[in-house]
Amino acid sequence: MSARQVPNYRLYREKTGESEDFWLHSETLPVRSRLHNWEISLHRHEALFQMFVLEAGEGELLSGAKRTPFAAPSAIYVPPGAAHGFRFSRDADGLVLTVLADRLPSIRASDAAVDAYLSGTQVTPLDGDGADGVLVAALAARIHGELHGAGPGSDILLDAMVTEIVLRLARTGARAEDADEPAAAGRRDRQRMHALTALLAAHCREHQPVGFYAGRLGLSPVHLNRIARREAGASVQELAQRHLLRAARRDLVFTPSPVQAIAYSLGFQDPAYFNRFFKRQTGMTPGAFREEERRKLVKAPAARTG
Repeated sequence: MSARQVPNYRLYREKTGESEDFWLHSETLPVRSRLHNWEISLHRHEALFQMFVLEAGEGELLSGAKRTPFAAPSAIYVPPGAAHGFRFSRDADGLVLTVLADRLPSIRASDAAVDAYLSGTQVTPLDGDGADGVLVAALAARIHGELHGAGPGSDILLDAMVTEIVLRLARTGARAEDADEPAAAGRRDRQRMHALTALLAAHCREHQPVGFYAGRLGLSPVHLNRIARREAGASVQELAQRHLLRAARRDLVFTPSPVQAIAYSLGFQDPAYFNRFFKRQTGMTPGAFREEERRKLVKAPAARTG
């Protein structure tokens, strides 16, 4: 079957009546699989990604002529547009999370290893020693409960939990790949990037030059920039600006400080320059961003069906 012949589904809208603000769906694995005799034929979702968290049973992931076996406990990640199907054992159980694809770009931009994991269909065992893998199943259960409970502030909490489960799963998969990676240099560079990320988080408000971070890591500025571009797709200064922007967004939304005071706390000597920096990065002034985000925080969550 060619890619054009694989059906493209927009899940659930017609059958459960979800409104236009739908972005997340969760159901138990048997709910849909039983209806199809535990076999899901090849299909795809252009605007959605999925996570299958298998707690019992086993099966095969179908991708064209390829068949990949899996067994509980494990998780399967399917990116937007990827053709996939399943054959499950009759004792299979777990949860299926389906999420609009617009949640992915910011998560993928956070780290090169995360981006690499999320670029393709993945089967990841959850029975390793890593703490991230242990948390995946628990997070899936919490998301399922929160989604169907729909309490106050549910959308904000769900958004945070979906981001966390995607990152936890990607970390687990990336760690497994690192364990199999033969090149010590690749592992060393990833460790350097993790160390750089910690340094940037601690010092981004100081507007330090590349040489400061390179010196802390025992590298030349040129070498560190080369590693950063290869591993994260950006220079050290670009990564520093991302951290600074993240801090600015957090302060604007969650502190009562005036924009001018926030600018000074972020190391900008001229608040006007902070305004230009923020607008260049986001397309909005700091004041407009604060107003819009605080309006979202107080907005009542929309009702859900299904």
